[in-house]
Amino acid sequence: MEELTEVFQKHFPKIRDRKEGETTPEYLNHINEKVKTAHRELLKLSPFYKISEAFNASKPLSLKDIKEILNEVQKHNSS
Repeated sequence: MEELTEVFQKHFPKIRDRKEGETTPEYLNHINEKVKTAHRELLKLSPFYKISEAFNASKPLSLKDIKEILNEVQKHNSS
């Protein structure tokens, strides 16, 4: 499994410097979007994300959904 710092480096890209002439609100919006994107990408690495997606994807759960959820739980518990 990847070291946590490697994961962070991969999914938390460097935030660029403020451009000349860029207003503070524009730059803060840029920073906010980078942070939100990084958080969304990190969540996808979690087994809980896959389980959550399966629960939210369809109602009622299909047999395939149930198998996927149980598989993810088993993988999580064995690590």
